[in-house]
Amino acid sequence: MPHSTSHASCCAGLRQTLLQGWQQDFPLHASPFRQMAARSGATPRELLRLCQQLHRSGALQVIRPCWGEGLLRQRWRLAFDAGAMGAQLSAALAALPGCAQVERAQPQTGMPTLWAEVEALDEAALDRQLRRLPVQPVARLQLPSAAPDALPCDDPPLAERLEAGLDLCSRPFAQCARRLGCSECKLLAKLQAWRRGHQLAGLALKPPPTGVPRAGLLALWLSAEPTADNLALLRAHSCVERVISTPATPAWTWRLSVLLRAAPRLAQDQLREIAAQAGLAQPDHCALLQIEQPRDQPLLFLTSDGVPNAA
Repeated sequence: MPHSTSHASCCAGLRQTLLQGWQQDFPLHASPFRQMAARSGATPRELLRLCQQLHRSGALQVIRPCWGEGLLRQRWRLAFDAGAMGAQLSAALAALPGCAQVERAQPQTGMPTLWAEVEALDEAALDRQLRRLPVQPVARLQLPSAAPDALPCDDPPLAERLEAGLDLCSRPFAQCARRLGCSECKLLAKLQAWRRGHQLAGLALKPPPTGVPRAGLLALWLSAEPTADNLALLRAHSCVERVISTPATPAWTWRLSVLLRAAPRLAQDQLREIAAQAGLAQPDHCALLQIEQPRDQPLLFLTSDGVPNAA
């Protein structure tokens, strides 16, 4: 009986490790589960079997890449006047391969009701995705998304295969290499080179994103001119998720926008306090948000738009 209790405790600990560990450091090794087992205290067979069980139950995804700052790509913030098509447009945005976040705003006069962040290899790839939507954006802004010396992907078929996911098996890289018609050694060497060049942050074995929306607040200023100190004070707040300060253009008319993580009943008070501490007037527009995360990382290569992804 003590052995049974000890085994159950070990299995529970192993499950917790799988659901919390290897978020970006799945081993780039011919026998990754052997490497992982040595660190977790399980046998490779136990570890792999539990991974497969968790995957079948929906608690664990397959092995996928986490792209690094060295990979050349673009990130865009988009605003939509959804009107009566809010639910349809929100679902269509979440279905875009490159969509990382959808924000549904409470209706406010003069403020778009739906916001999204989408990544793509370039603007042409972004436009191909946007053509799938029933409504086009009323505002768009390119955000900083890569290092100044970022490079385009030199092997899009491999990148697409990685985004499709590596199988949970004892030799996932060997299986991937067979599908691509190359050797396992060559494939692993390419992944190591991408990691050294920061195009690949790592491979991840982790749970899917939660389907529960989180609460937030979006504040917009039309004519604010924040100083570097103002911006630093804004970004220092733990509940501030994003600060965008940019010259106004016809495509993006707001000089400053701030996205807060906040409970609805506290959000307005937090915004007033944060703006005052940063030396800013109150915003021209603000709205409570429901923020959804369709996927834990945008798909850049597995876009299924019928057009080859040239990097």
